[in-house]
Amino acid sequence: MFTGIVTDLGRVDSTETSAEGSRLRIRSALVPKMEIGHSVAVNGACLTVVATGGQTFDVEATPETLRLTNLGDLAVGSPVNLELSARLSDFLGGHLVQGHVDELGRVASIREEGNSWIYRFSASPDFLRYCVYKGSVTVDGVSLTISGLGERWFEVAIIPHTHEVTTFSALAPGDAVNLEADLISKYVESHVRRLGTLAVLFLLLCLSWGRGLAGELSLQPNSILVYANSNAAGTQSFVIRVARPSPDLVFEWENVNDQGTVHVYRQALEESLEFTLLQLFEVGVDQDSPDRTTLQLSRAAFEVLERTKRIKLRLNGTFVKMKVVGEESFSLAVDRETVEVKGLRVEDDRRGSWLFARDPERPLVLHHKTPYFEHRLKSLSTPDRPSLRWIRRLPPIK
Repeated sequence: MFTGIVTDLGRVDSTETSAEGSRLRIRSALVPKMEIGHSVAVNGACLTVVATGGQTFDVEATPETLRLTNLGDLAVGSPVNLELSARLSDFLGGHLVQGHVDELGRVASIREEGNSWIYRFSASPDFLRYCVYKGSVTVDGVSLTISGLGERWFEVAIIPHTHEVTTFSALAPGDAVNLEADLISKYVESHVRRLGTLAVLFLLLCLSWGRGLAGELSLQPNSILVYANSNAAGTQSFVIRVARPSPDLVFEWENVNDQGTVHVYRQALEESLEFTLLQLFEVGVDQDSPDRTTLQLSRAAFEVLERTKRIKLRLNGTFVKMKVVGEESFSLAVDRETVEVKGLRVEDDRRGSWLFARDPERPLVLHHKTPYFEHRLKSLSTPDRPSLRWIRRLPPIK
């Protein structure tokens, strides 16, 4: 067992490859701590020390290991991430790592961001089903946190220290890397498959007690949404009281200066390819909207985004192209309890970034950010609360 904390950057001193497998001699400062028979992680693959001498140690890799890892690509001088097996008394600085490589991934892209580097790795859906946003993953033996997640890729942020003391500084797009998924995810999947439906429901109930099931956004009459709107002038709360959430949407809105009402018709909620965050909010006016939505995408637009990952729609009166870049978890206060909502991360061709609730019936805007403006959902309250005292009577369903 390992922790994914690399303790030395070794170098391949020699390689011997045959039909029976491969023998690697590696130069490392860890040799004085090794004995024949000890386990060592080499680029995340658990191997057995078969010889030591001076400043080098030898390990052997079977044909199966060579097929599943990048060890067969190593040449004399290649850097390798090394970690000795963990002891029960060790400080767990990373996460539980077995050293059993699940599959080979590929470096898809590398980009700088501030003082760090964002690495995107391609991986199969079979591997990615064990990955969650902000969860753990092992890449070439390094314990990392997933910072972005798509259907066939994940991203990690590499700080300068990790970049310096591991093989990450030598990686380039197209390079193969050893991937190991989080051990706990594998065990949870295995046990859940055996538990059966009733036990799973009971487990979910226990986990969600006092917090609500993750991913639920239940709008009821008199639900209150609070958004934080930020720009160069500061941040203001934008309060929305949903008088009727379906089949059409009627709500009051209020900020520190203004107040108004909006009525979005059922047809717009179901079919519209026009969306606005601005044009339906006018002070002191009852706004009817038969052909465009606000606060949430139409069900048709969201279905296109989920299915094709791209869409062209009219935003605030002008056409924009949007594309899905991944999934994210979004923390939200629901009736004063924090829940994690599943979100679909989308970018547009006007430098805007969006996060929509991954709910075909209620794809609410959870977060929207441009270079000049940010709109973030802070809380959802479902009990009855005092009205904003604007709507005298609800309009008929349209």
